Amino acid sequence: MLDAARDLIRPAATATALDGGAARVELRGELPLGWCGNLAAGLSRRQVSITRGSADREGTSWNAVFEVVSEAGPLPSDLDYAALALEESPDQAAAIRLESFVLTTPRRGAAAVELTVRGPDRTGFLAALLDRLALLGLFPGRISVETVHSMAVDTLWLHAVGGLAPTERSIDSLREFLRGVTGSRTS
Repeated sequence: MLDAARDLIRPAATATALDGGAARVELRGELPLGWCGNLAAGLSRRQVSITRGSADREGTSWNAVFEVVSEAGPLPSDLDYAALALEESPDQAAAIRLESFVLTTPRRGAAAVELTVRGPDRTGFLAALLDRLALLGLFPGRISVETVHSMAVDTLWLHAVGGLAPTERSIDSLREFLRGVTGSRTS
């Protein structure tokens, strides 16, 4: 577990069962850097997929709402989502394949890079994407994810550590990575 995670007050997490083996998950409170990747990886290891949702950071606190569905694993309403968000996950070595992406770089004074990706959805898609972004020193301050006709359509507003604007070098590295995993070149 991350040292910083131990110092946090445990975030509030609720899971409400929905039809078809799905659940609505709400997380609120302080969460460590990389929490969303930890959550996505933990769910992936349990064969639970995020089908839609959003998360917004306000200072050090997060408000997140996700809909999840179990493919063959445990009932989603039975999982401890706060523990999964705080659990350090192993690196996600899974390959990422995108159909397209749109990268909007910040204007002067803006701290975030807006990235929208579209690709074939699978369990672990978001975890692998967030892991690769973290390797580039980029972390979401806001997230919107959705599965539409078996395609992941995810938008992330990315910052450097501390909520700072990404450097030009990290943006260039991000653009290079995205072009390398995209079938049709988009920028």
